[in-house]
Amino acid sequence: MTNPPGGETGKAMRRLAGFLLAAICSPLQAAESGSDFSGAWVATICPAGTQRNSGRCSNFVLELHQKQDRLCGAHIFATAGAGQLDEGGAPSLIGTVAADGIATVTVESSRAAPPIKMRVELKMARGLLQWKRLDDPEGDYLLPLATQLTKSRHDTLFSPLFGQRLKAVCSAMSNAAIDNSAPQPMPPAPLR
Repeated sequence: MTNPPGGETGKAMRRLAGFLLAAICSPLQAAESGSDFSGAWVATICPAGTQRNSGRCSNFVLELHQKQDRLCGAHIFATAGAGQLDEGGAPSLIGTVAADGIATVTVESSRAAPPIKMRVELKMARGLLQWKRLDDPEGDYLLPLATQLTKSRHDTLFSPLFGQRLKAVCSAMSNAAIDNSAPQPMPPAPLR
């Protein structure tokens, strides 16, 4: 004897389908949440053979804001003892995150006049942010070729006013980019 549609067999099949759908979609959701670059990121870069010592090491800070696949932020790099600085405006970093979770951004160093732009690849690995400069332009800038940054417990490491301004500008830029990429409605057909 067979069960009628919607009976116990139908309920069991729907539960199994729901379980399989959840099992298949869970890794996708985890991958998407794992590629959120938002936050303040820090690195201490020391000369070879030097222990982590603020008087002899450089400091690098990124503040990133991500909305969907849009990435925006600012940077500051200070050599040992803050003898030299490399910083940008609000924002100094703009780019996109690809489906594979790797971001390609353009970073603008305001250390020279005119500012120097370079492409950088960002990706997450084991909770660290990996920075890899893709360009090596001529000019006066201090941005590292490659480094790993750790996420700070603080939302911003910049001054509160700069942090608020950066967040507002990044939000506006992301919204505009998303609005421009959305399908536009068809204009009405002309009346005859």
